[in-house]
Amino acid sequence: MIKKMKLKGHIIDSLILSKLLDQINELGLTCYATEVSIGKRREDISEATFVIEADNNDEMEKAIELAKKQGAY
Repeated sequence: MIKKMKLKGHIIDSLILSKLLDQINELGLTCYATEVSIGKRREDISEATFVIEADNNDEMEKAIELAKKQGAY
């Protein structure tokens, strides 16, 4: 199973993106960013698209729940 999700905000300077990818990888799943747009100024918003790969629905649901808690959609 493959799920593509997005995350917006101050995801780089707050380490949200890297922490989320690490948390999902710690579940034993594959998770990686496919697109990242970093704001040029401190007040600019960054955006990332990432992919989660899981073998079954239960694993995927756990990963999606973690991602949504960090604001992913």
